[in-house]
Amino acid sequence: YTTLFRSRIKRRKKMVYTYTEQEKMKVLDTFMNDGKVKQVPSSTKKKYILLKEVLKRFDHGVTYTETEVNSILLNVFSSGDYVEQRRYLITFGFFKRSSDGRAYQMMGIEN
Repeated sequence: YTTLFRSRIKRRKKMVYTYTEQEKMKVLDTFMNDGKVKQVPSSTKKKYILLKEVLKRFDHGVTYTETEVNSILLNVFSSGDYVEQRRYLITFGFFKRSSDGRAYQMMGIEN
């Protein structure tokens, strides 16, 4: 799969949001309960914060299939929300996806 990731010519500019620890805790307290998302926030910044927390369920250096990514996301999000959140993983630059869309790899994430 490595060559599939490198073959992408078009690069997207990743979205990065800054936030305080207090903002993070408020978002997590509001939208999560027992490690599961109660409701997906409408604010893109709050989605970013929430997904940064979800990233803890993935391992660096591992190439995931779409099915594996879906399975991890379904442990956190409802069945109606996980597909959109998978897209946000790419949009926010947390993951890169192979050109055929079958493999996902977590990017280096700064806090």
